Amino acid sequence: QLDRADEKRTRMDLWQNAPTLSLNQDPSVPMFATVTATGQFDPQRHVLLDNQIRNNHPGVHVFTPFHVEGSDVVYMVNRGWLPWDRTTDRRGEFATEDTPVTITARLSDAPKVGLQLGEASALEQDQWPNLMTYYDTELIRQALGPEVASQVLLLDPQDPAHLTGDDWRPVNMGSERHVGYAFQWAAIGTAVLLIWLILTYRSFRKP
Repeated sequence: QLDRADEKRTRMDLWQNAPTLSLNQDPSVPMFATVTATGQFDPQRHVLLDNQIRNNHPGVHVFTPFHVEGSDVVYMVNRGWLPWDRTTDRRGEFATEDTPVTITARLSDAPKVGLQLGEASALEQDQWPNLMTYYDTELIRQALGPEVASQVLLLDPQDPAHLTGDDWRPVNMGSERHVGYAFQWAAIGTAVLLIWLILTYRSFRKP
């Protein structure tokens, strides 16, 4: 837990001190950098990441391919949360600009899960959008091409293409929570050790 706390602190520092760069001029930008990019969204081939909760309501995160102008690289842009009613299989509607645009976003690593049960299914290349239980870059590349980047872009909440306007959080749980867990585990371990020592001492004192 202490290692996780250090990892979260490092992530927060990188997020808060990241530079602002242009993907069109310098494609090798550092993680969490604020980037500007001119290019074009793919208006059809969206990937919907399932099991995303907002205000206790189920939904998805919408990832739309973005072709960077003057480059072969395609970034999956996270445009935020969209409601999804699983009982009726109905989802919210959204529009996608199909002309060249300039966006501002955060470069981030792809979404991960703490505990993954099973594997993500292959995407249907003739039926879009596609729903994914787990974000899998390799499966997305199989459907969209090898030029899809390993990192993703978190679209600026002020951008019109963002679906909710919610701010992005660099971590889901702060470092102080991990420190608290570490203290709890240490306290439990100490209590168990003391109980064992007392019981052992008593067993030796028995006639």
